[in-house]
Amino acid sequence: MQTITCCLVGYGGIAVFHTEALKKIEGVRLHTVVGRRAQPAEAFRRKMGFEKATTRYEDALDNPDVDAVVIASPSEHHHEQTAQALNAGKDVLVEIPLAMSHKGASELVGLARKTGRKVMVAHTRRFDPISQFVKDFIASGQAGQVHQHHSYTFSLRHQNIGWTGYRRSWVDDVVFHHGCHLVDYSLWSVGAPVRRIRGELTPLHPKTGTSLDVSMLIRYKNEALATISLSYNAQQGASGNLFICENGTLIVSGNNVTLNGDTLFEDSGDLGDHVLAQNTEFIAAIRADRQPACSAEHGLAALTLLQQVYDQMITLEREAKYKRRWNL
Repeated sequence: MQTITCCLVGYGGIAVFHTEALKKIEGVRLHTVVGRRAQPAEAFRRKMGFEKATTRYEDALDNPDVDAVVIASPSEHHHEQTAQALNAGKDVLVEIPLAMSHKGASELVGLARKTGRKVMVAHTRRFDPISQFVKDFIASGQAGQVHQHHSYTFSLRHQNIGWTGYRRSWVDDVVFHHGCHLVDYSLWSVGAPVRRIRGELTPLHPKTGTSLDVSMLIRYKNEALATISLSYNAQQGASGNLFICENGTLIVSGNNVTLNGDTLFEDSGDLGDHVLAQNTEFIAAIRADRQPACSAEHGLAALTLLQQVYDQMITLEREAKYKRRWNL
């Protein structure tokens, strides 16, 4: 079996899940962890079992032993770090978003084709058995025509503190980060081409410098509608998915899927299991020299729609109210 030697960029909460997953995949070697600060990177190396730790990404990319890079750094660095890895001849698994704009994602799709390397985007929800059941159930026709898909996620992000409780040096983005989760899930589960998207953002928050609320309406070519809503203003978090279908209402809540109140599917798995399935697919794609199940093109599809929503606000109102600090 071909040994795949990996470099990990980042040492935050999701980096732990990636490392634990990679440890469980046969023939994977944990080589280098790259971090912004030397001390936390070294502590992560010792705790998680990497061979090296460094603050110099270039050194890891220059190492011929490294085959693949897993990017779990702040969103604003994904474009540059993915491009650097591709130019160095490495395959890449990058956390979402692929980039912070349609332009950046499109550039990476082109660069992946040019270099012949694999780029997989970590849309982990695609590897959740609950989500896979929903997608297959809809595709089978048992639900009938999907009339509407409602998807929402609400949390509180007035400070730069993530889901682990750790204070971060970077600012999250409700549109191009968490919006990417929901838009990709809708595209993937409904499984139809998009006719158009419309949306509304709130003006930039004075403390974080980014919009905290977004609502979007997708019109699919099969006439299904998707209403997608996200907020960083919610004192109490909530999330869920609901599909209004010809044959009933399909509700996804936690680890349970119901149709008209009757349980269709349950799964007790957690995020660690889903990341393992995702990362196993990435390593398998490298070994088989094929495109991964969730490629850069899939990452671009969601960002194309999100970019349209952002551009609508810049056009309809004024740039100063909505212009983010990120370009790519």
